[in-house]
Amino acid sequence: MSPPQSTPPSTDPPGGPPDSSSADGSSPNEQPPRSPLIAVVGSIGYVVGVFAFVIAASIALMFAVAGVLLLSGEQALFEELIAGDGMIALVVAEAVLLGVGTVLAAVLSFSTGWVPKRVVGFAVPSPRELLVGVGAVIALLAIAMSLGLVSDLLGVPASDHALFDEDAPASYYLGLAALSILVIGPVEELLFRGLIQNYMRPAFGGIGAIVGTSVLFAAVHLPAYLTGALSTALVSLGVIFALSIVLGAVYERYRNIVLVMAIHGFYNAILFSAQIGL
Repeated sequence: MSPPQSTPPSTDPPGGPPDSSSADGSSPNEQPPRSPLIAVVGSIGYVVGVFAFVIAASIALMFAVAGVLLLSGEQALFEELIAGDGMIALVVAEAVLLGVGTVLAAVLSFSTGWVPKRVVGFAVPSPRELLVGVGAVIALLAIAMSLGLVSDLLGVPASDHALFDEDAPASYYLGLAALSILVIGPVEELLFRGLIQNYMRPAFGGIGAIVGTSVLFAAVHLPAYLTGALSTALVSLGVIFALSIVLGAVYERYRNIVLVMAIHGFYNAILFSAQIGL
């Protein structure tokens, strides 16, 4: 669906309305032209670069912590860290490392002009945008439930996220909910909407950028959903793709990265909170 043609004043991208010029004489939404090939390769490069950093840093951190604990005779503490309640510490560490990698990618993009900072849209959401955000969270929940129901009826249920643990205490899911709002939602949106979708737009236009970004967004979630058969994981990725389309469309319409950060974070938080007591 194409975005509405009229834009309320409150939803203009930060820096002024679309037809205004910035201090250097360029439009706030102007981006460097690039070919489709460069857009695809560069977008994949964002994902590979950031997640390679996360994997390498996670391994280094794990060996460092394990070495310190085992050498000090704290084997029981090490076992608690990698299982049970201590698992949340590893999730927090991974989310923080993803944040560091994404911020480094953003700084590089802004400094080189690959994605000008002004097009990302860092602004406090307006009251209208907050209402849009609430509606978007409800829509995402409805879409996820509907697609889940359809897949169940077809006999190919979606797989659970690897972080879902039926034996985990309430504090575990409350921690994940808070982490989603404060770190996971903001970081993933900065990477996929703020950087990748903006990087793709000059080559593919708004709709093409939304679809291309959503393909990458779904693909990186494959390891998290390989908790069962590949067919059930692919169903989950289909749901993730649909949810990403909604997030991409909201971002393309309002060009406010803070808005989609909040939508993503609160959506995840609701999913994690719903696991309490199940």
